[in-house]
Amino acid sequence: MTSIIETDVLIIGAGPAGLMAANELQKRNVDFVCLEKRPGPTKLSKALGIQARTLELLEFLGIHKQFLKEGYPGPGAKLHLAGEKPSYVELFHIKSRYPYLFILPQNEIEALFIEHLEKSGGSIQMEHEVVDMSQSRDGILVTVSHNGRQKQYAAKYALACDGAHSRVRDLLGIDFVGEDEGYTFFTADVEIPGLNEIYINMHLNDRGAVAVFPYKDGSYRVVGMDRAKQGPPYKKELKLEELQESLDRILEVPYRVEKPRYLSSFGTAHRQVRRYRIGNVFFLGDAAHINNPLGGQGMNLGLEDASNLCWKIDTVLRGLTDESFLDSYNDERYPIAQGVIRDTTRELKAIDLKGPVGLVRNWSGKAALSQSWVQPRIANYLSHIHHEYHKVKRNKLMKNTGLSRKAVQPGQRVPDQKLFFEGKSSARLYQFIHKHGFVCLIYIDCYDEKLIHYAHSLSKLFSEFYPGLIKVFLVARGGTVQIEEDRLPIIYDVHRNIERNLGMDKGNALLIRPDGHVAFHDHSQDAQKSLEMLETFLK
Repeated sequence: MTSIIETDVLIIGAGPAGLMAANELQKRNVDFVCLEKRPGPTKLSKALGIQARTLELLEFLGIHKQFLKEGYPGPGAKLHLAGEKPSYVELFHIKSRYPYLFILPQNEIEALFIEHLEKSGGSIQMEHEVVDMSQSRDGILVTVSHNGRQKQYAAKYALACDGAHSRVRDLLGIDFVGEDEGYTFFTADVEIPGLNEIYINMHLNDRGAVAVFPYKDGSYRVVGMDRAKQGPPYKKELKLEELQESLDRILEVPYRVEKPRYLSSFGTAHRQVRRYRIGNVFFLGDAAHINNPLGGQGMNLGLEDASNLCWKIDTVLRGLTDESFLDSYNDERYPIAQGVIRDTTRELKAIDLKGPVGLVRNWSGKAALSQSWVQPRIANYLSHIHHEYHKVKRNKLMKNTGLSRKAVQPGQRVPDQKLFFEGKSSARLYQFIHKHGFVCLIYIDCYDEKLIHYAHSLSKLFSEFYPGLIKVFLVARGGTVQIEEDRLPIIYDVHRNIERNLGMDKGNALLIRPDGHVAFHDHSQDAQKSLEMLETFLK
């Protein structure tokens, strides 16, 4: 009889979303097993852009520096829409420490994730293909095939990270709602002699569309749609001469492509499961949602999914909240992907316009990009930093109308802030989130006996009811803060960043989640009420 291998969390699939989840759980010392049917990480470049918000999440995980060493920051795009001169989309407008699209192909991203996971003591079970799955009140039972033999795994939770053709979805009979869009794209990694670009170059006309992405090594990713080669069925194989033929047809001044490392064609589609949680099975990444490649959204969505879910699972496994809290994963992440699917579908339809309406699109797009207010909106939209959760019902109910208009509210992203801590003016808020997870800031302005007592009372209540969950910091503008009780660490807001950028005022308590979003922002100065807000958040 086959013995059953038990674990807390079973990750099925070791693509970007599964590897992000594995690293998140490893950081939190959660017992997990990650299964992958492939013999090793992908050797294909596939996705290639890491958005600013994803880099912030990698910083919370503590691995952003390894990534930043390998790729390069893409400053923006040149859009060849109408006329001889291109329009620019500049990404320095992004309100993040990472105001760019970071160019790094998926095969290198996966390799970095695996390297970090193995250094921290984790591993991936390669060549493990899921063949059966069942659920009960006790959890998940999964049967896998490995080297011709069957193995069984039992887990409390399962994360389906097994891609657009998810085996988990099929086994559970979960619909993948949406449609094929009927467009065929080509994609290739090639060299282009004579081209020396740091910007993404995008060309759009009646003959088709082409986007050229520079790689760090001087080669290029070419992606496009040739109107002369549309209509099903598309063939996945692509020859270099076929690529060159399409480029010659679409571009006013064609590139000569050579030395291909990767050539392929693909059809576009948009689909999404109806719910991201089915019992104790959670869907992440392409197993939960797919969209066309415009804007480099898909892989980043999956990485963000993992960042949202894993700290919540850890909190439940530690017995600090009930399983119902995990419903917030669907509540927060489903609308985000739904919005991306909607927008990328519209964008693809806009690209497909031709003739007079295509000319109108080109000239109106060029005119819009000349407006100073348009550039920041586009850059920040593409960066995912506005992928926030304040419109989700559970977070809207916790909104504090007694705060100033500029105060960050539940579900909103907390931007990184420059701090003065322990005499180090280079300290930053995101470093604290990486180190501690939940961070609570209490703004005392300067020495105030009542507020210091409130801060200590709240810290003690947190420790009593949620041991080890939250790190509390006092925030003062400056001066001497005399504390007779057990000392709480003090941040001096000498730059007024926390006051100006987060809307904190004297007596406010701001609880920040491990993914950098607001849990609650309270001005009651009542420790019991603040504790009740935490209890409400964790329901």
